[in-house]
Order: sequence, then C-alpha cells, then structure tokens
Amino acid sequence: MAATKRFLPESMPLPFSALLPGRARSPAAFPFAAPRCRWYFLGRYALWHGLRSLRLNEGDEVLIPAYNSGAEVEAVIAAGLSPRFFRVHPDLTPDLSDLQKAVTSRTRALLAIHYFGFPQPLSELAAYCARNGLLLIEDCSPALFSRDGPVPLGAAGVFSIFCLYKMVPVPHGGLLVVNDPEIELPAEPHAPPPSSDAVESLPGMLLKGLEMRHPRMLRWARRKSRRHPAAPRAGDGMVGVVDVERFLPADADSGVSVAVRRLALRADPARVVQARRHNYRLLGSLLPQEIQVLPELPEGVCPLFLPVLVSDKPGTIGSLREKGIALYAYWSLRHPAVPDGAFPEADHLRAHLLALPVYQGLSPEDIEYLAEAVSREQAGGLT
Repeated sequence: MAATKRFLPESMPLPFSALLPGRARSPAAFPFAAPRCRWYFLGRYALWHGLRSLRLNEGDEVLIPAYNSGAEVEAVIAAGLSPRFFRVHPDLTPDLSDLQKAVTSRTRALLAIHYFGFPQPLSELAAYCARNGLLLIEDCSPALFSRDGPVPLGAAGVFSIFCLYKMVPVPHGGLLVVNDPEIELPAEPHAPPPSSDAVESLPGMLLKGLEMRHPRMLRWARRKSRRHPAAPRAGDGMVGVVDVERFLPADADSGVSVAVRRLALRADPARVVQARRHNYRLLGSLLPQEIQVLPELPEGVCPLFLPVLVSDKPGTIGSLREKGIALYAYWSLRHPAVPDGAFPEADHLRAHLLALPVYQGLSPEDIEYLAEAVSREQAGGLT
C-alpha cells in the first residue's frame, strides 16, 4: 500500500513551543558565549565585517574553495578583495596540492568552509597558512554547534562566521566571532532592515509545522500562507526566507531582531545536535551508501543536510516535490568569479549534489517517507 503523502519543507518549521514564555539558556554555548561576538542580519555581512577588520589592501587575495555558495564570494568582492579559488575533492576536503599552487604574492587569507557541519582538516590548513603567512578564516555558516573533537568549529580561525537560520528555526541571523585579540572588533550593528520583520515571518514558519503534522489542514494552511510570503513553499529553492546569492551593501550594517536573538538563545544546542545526528544516521541507514557523499558521521558533527549524488538533480527535485518533499537546489549555480570549467570537481557537485533534510522536528516516519521516495528515484537513475 502506498504511503500517505506527507509534507516536508526544505527548512525546519518553528514549533509553537518556541513562542511560549521562557528564558535564554545560561550559560550560553559557543558561539553565543564567545567574548568577542557580533550579531548580523546574515552571515555574509558578518564575513564582510570580519574581512574589513583585517585591514587588508584593496586587491589582496582570499583563497576560497571552488565549491561555494557564491555569498562568500560576494562578501570578499564587496570588501575590495580578490577571490582566488582552489579545488576540493569529491569528499569535500581541500586539494592541498592545488591549494599550494594557488597562493601568490598577493594572497593574504584562506577561507575554510565546514561543509554540512563536517570539519575541514584544520591542523593541515593551519600549518599551510603558517608556512605561507596567511590568515585562517572559518566559514561555519553550515556548522553551528559542530565540533572537531573537543574544540568547537569556529574557535581556530582569526575570525569565524555562522548562520543561525540554517540550524535553528529563525528567519535570519548571522554571527561574527573574532578570536584574534589583535583584530579590532567591529562596532555594534544597527537594527535589521525594515523589510525583514521577524514577527511577520514567524506565522509562515509556524504554518510549515502545521502542514507537516496536520495533513487535513493542508489546504487551509496554504491559503493562510499566502498572507505570509516568508513561508517557503515546496520547490521555492530557498532555505529559510533569505536570498542566498545577493549582497546588499545597504544591509551590511544591519543586525538581528530582538525576536531572533531571543529565539536563538533559547535553542538547546545539545538537543539540536542530538536530533540532527539521529536523523542523519537513520536516513543514512535507509539509503544506498554508494550515493552518499559523507556516509560516516564523526563524533561532534552537527549535520546540516545529508548530501547524496543524483544523475538528474532538477528532475529529482521536481519528482520529490510532487510527493510533498521540498528540497533546496543546494549551491547549483556557479558564481561568475569562479572560472568556467576550471574546477570539474566543483562543477560535478553543483550539478549532482542533492541536500536531504535532517533538521530537528522530523519524525522517524518523515525520515522513512523521505528515504523511500529517494530510493524510488534511485531505482530510476540516481548515481
């Protein structure tokens, strides 16, 4: 008998319990507890401020993995710096030999992206930076609450950035953590942009949860969601409610709303990590291992998604959408600054990597429904 159709949004819904009276957790976890921390509207603006705080010269180079979202490239360019790219292996680790070839006399920093919450080889990258006189920057946008052994990701670089809305149910939010005491901490950011009212976004995020748990109310919820455009619909192609490609200079000094700060500080990191790791393991156990990019889940990792490789990414997303499974077309577009055809490994990942949700709030039945749907697609051509 066919499984009852479910609705799985591409980003986590906001549970009603999050709106109940409560206090921030004390003591706060890293990075919230970092002594030198700034809250920005988005992670890309945190990166821009971090780069400006380095006092580099215009045109200085920042090494960036060729497989990237494009938002970090925009931040580098907006800071007056030049992005320079290096290869990544199919398992998302850096090609250290290509990295050595990429450095020039103008190179000043290296950006390490902790893909899907999995740590990059920080000891090797730190040694590389020391040999070449470079500054190590950690992009923890996909790695909030992840650890590399006992050390939280984001504690090793001269500064690090985080995106809140990728791991906790809030509509926006990014953090800048400055670890090097010799780097000046930027001034406190301003209020968030007027168009980003978190209170207006919350009903749409609540409706996603209603759709997931009360299928009979699906039609009513969708009618209501039209009043709240911030609620992503199946196949919208976005995580949360933000545009992942645009860098708006007018918003660069914007901070987070009071509601977002309160919701983020009320999140329980241990429960978030536990739920995501459980969902990752369960989903991984139900999928063919040969299609999984990162089949092993190291201790301490708080996974953002479970990445798999498919032969027809747009077709698979469309087919799963018909089953009520909304997936983000993760990092499908190459930023124009990345030379076309120069990085075939990154091109392959963009064309074929599908990011499957493992967010907190998914039930075992949701995971099984997702795994069955993906496995049926796999029988028809996943690779």
